[in-house]
This record gives sequence, structure tokens and C-alpha cells, in this order.
Amino acid sequence: MRMNPSEVARFREDQERREQGAQRGLYAFAAVARHAFIEARMERGAEKLLKLIAEGKLEEVQTIMETPTWGLDGLEEDASSCTLCHHST
Repeated sequence: MRMNPSEVARFREDQERREQGAQRGLYAFAAVARHAFIEARMERGAEKLLKLIAEGKLEEVQTIMETPTWGLDGLEEDASSCTLCHHST
């Protein structure tokens, strides 16, 4: 079966559109996954601050909130104990 040049061009354009669609799909998945990670991390930080407030450690809360990262550094190891988080960790 031989294809004429216009059929080949259409085939190549179709392939390119499919590849671009696949790349967009992968990028969207990565963006959603990243958003979920950031949201879970922020929820763990909020949980930590609320716990400190409940314990009356207001000065510690103030100190954490004055840092650029709001004490979110090192929270990855605490991920399994997050009760606010709806994502599996």
C-alpha cells in the first residue's frame, strides 16, 4: 500500500497532534500531583500550628509563623501522622 505525499503529511500531522496531546496529559497529571503534595504539606503545617495553639505554646507558634517557610521544613517525615490530610501519605 502506497501513500501519496498528502496522505503522509496528514499522517505525520496526526501523529504530532497525538504526541502533543500525550505530553499535555502527562504535564497535567504532574501538575495535579504536585498540587496535592503542596496541599498535604500545608495541611500538616496547619495541624502542627493548631496543636501548638491548643497546648498554649503561642510564642512557639509566633516564632514559626515569622520564619519564611512557616516551619514546614522537615514535615515530610511527619506525613503519616496527618489527620487533616485527605491524601494518602
